[in-house]
Amino acid sequence: MIPLERREEIISIYLSGENSYKELGEYYHVDPGTIRAWVCRYRKSGKAVSLPAKSKTLEDMPRKKRESAKTAEVQELEARVRELELQNLALNTLIDVAERNGMEIRKKSGAKQ
Repeated sequence: MIPLERREEIISIYLSGENSYKELGEYYHVDPGTIRAWVCRYRKSGKAVSLPAKSKTLEDMPRKKRESAKTAEVQELEARVRELELQNLALNTLIDVAERNGMEIRKKSGAKQ
């Protein structure tokens, strides 16, 4: 049997929107259906359960790990975007210099005559 304090902790973590029933069940070794029943009973009772502050246990959960990995991927993609922007700037500068020296590189707008 799971202590009441632990149940309230699991309910409050679920209600914070950070994790699903399945993720909480895997982490706390509790059937997700049981957690769903606890949450339903809590909602019907109208009791107040305080939401937890960020804690070490939340950081260890699966979704949190995926989000931190996602953050690393996003950082990598942002670095790649910066690199491509610099490359684009360099190419445009090269074209500008070439056109100032009499080479027509860019397509001219307007109809051909």
